[in-house]
Amino acid sequence: MQGRLVTLEWPGDDDWAAIASWLRPGSPAAVLSGDWELLGAAEVEQANRSGRVHHLVIRTKDGERIGTVSYQRSGRIGGFTVGGAIGSPELWRRGYGAEAVVLLVDYLFHQLDAHRVQVTTAGYNKGVIRLMTKTPFVVEGILRDHCYLDGRYHDAIVWGLLRDEHYASLEPSEDNRVLAVGLADFLSDDDKIQARAVLAEHLATGRRTALDAYLDGAAEPGRPAASLAAETGAVETAGTAGTAGADPLAAAFTEPTAPPPAGAGAPAPARGAA
Repeated sequence: MQGRLVTLEWPGDDDWAAIASWLRPGSPAAVLSGDWELLGAAEVEQANRSGRVHHLVIRTKDGERIGTVSYQRSGRIGGFTVGGAIGSPELWRRGYGAEAVVLLVDYLFHQLDAHRVQVTTAGYNKGVIRLMTKTPFVVEGILRDHCYLDGRYHDAIVWGLLRDEHYASLEPSEDNRVLAVGLADFLSDDDKIQARAVLAEHLATGRRTALDAYLDGAAEPGRPAASLAAETGAVETAGTAGTAGADPLAAAFTEPTAPPPAGAGAPAPARGAA
């Protein structure tokens, strides 16, 4: 995933230690985010390989590794929570972290079919709060006393963005200068149309497909149609008892229209009769 300022890459074996250092308790990024995890490199790697969380490495245009963004699933209807950290305070407020989150959010909506993305920010982080107010993210709630810093508790702010809000935000405007990036499609519309045309041409030639067994009348893929026809004929012969052309299924579910012969059976005794 490539933007104007940064590129997002999946971590390699030499990236796990760096990610752990950016998220460790007391690190500048962890203090400002109000969120941290006491994990070593091996634990960060295991969390990613298990699918509990997914980290990506942020690199500048010259290839310098400067931070990470992450996402994990939340709820059952296409929800995700995201976070991020730029390691060195000297690199803050240069737009690196903002663009990295933009690229990640667009990846979630455009490639992973996200319906909702959530961000939680510490109530004392002025820079990030100011950034969020310039995006289409909506304030959805306050987590009271969620963070602890400098001897006291602080609230956290929950921000959310829905799918239609995201795509509307991709149009640049004076009110929206942050999320107006948007990833390019992996494949162009022309390539997708041509792929369908290639398949249509193949099917038009009459080449065999996995559907041929059904079109030939077989009940199961790979089952010879002749075998099924022979079995069906045997059932029809037994079920019609010599009546030519009768449908055995129709006969089985057809109720007799004529009354039974007189004396064919005695009526059932009334309930309780001896």
